[in-house]
Amino acid sequence: MTMKRRNLILASAGIAGTMISGSVWTAQPCPPQHVSVAGGTSVSTPCTMISAGTYFTSFELPENPISEGSGWVNGEATGQQWSNVQTGSGNVYGSRLVDYAGVGRYSDPIAHLSTSVMTFSANQYVQGTVHRVPGYQNPSGGHEIELLLRFRITANNARGYEVLWAQDGGIAIVRWNGPSGDYTPLFETGPGYRVSVDGDVFRVEIGSDNRVRVYINGELKITGPEDATIATGQPGIGFWPTPGSTLSSYGWKDFRAGNL
Repeated sequence: MTMKRRNLILASAGIAGTMISGSVWTAQPCPPQHVSVAGGTSVSTPCTMISAGTYFTSFELPENPISEGSGWVNGEATGQQWSNVQTGSGNVYGSRLVDYAGVGRYSDPIAHLSTSVMTFSANQYVQGTVHRVPGYQNPSGGHEIELLLRFRITANNARGYEVLWAQDGGIAIVRWNGPSGDYTPLFETGPGYRVSVDGDVFRVEIGSDNRVRVYINGELKITGPEDATIATGQPGIGFWPTPGSTLSSYGWKDFRAGNL
């Protein structure tokens, strides 16, 4: 089994959802490096930008767990039952493998933006550029990258909407209900739908109609079923690296979140 929830999601076939084409969204680069006139040298600074209703980062600083000035809430540091997210070499990825055979099967490395940075509206988007080493796959199991909507992590509780992109090309929308392992599958494509490659831009949105929409490289691909169970929360990121995964080989190059 390559996706952690596939057995349960496939059993839920018939839940409404569509795969279509539509509007265009693209990644935007950080500003160029500053160049010293006197010495002719460039100066690199962490690319973390906050503007009205928008947060952007390109993960320039290595951190475990991710912090960016106490701007992130992590799955282990705060939630205790999950794992933290880390950054390195300009990418973000999980801090450790999940214990696929044990009680930690659902201990995804997860993190969401803190309300100390900004409080996002219920109508929000998250966008990331895929980092994937060419040819990489975990030969012995699954490896997922995830974007989170309306998420909230507290002690022993994590709830919100997850959109995962599995290494085998499957995409799924899942609602986390709070306790570890308590989730509700909402939509799933099955494996082979669209295998990710390095540089793909993945964007997810949830609006006033309470439907998650999934964009790949600017095209609307999936509209999930209506689900109004969770009405508030923050944008975030997550991963599900099973044993055999190379943590740093599948993650995100950058992260953008904002209000719709």
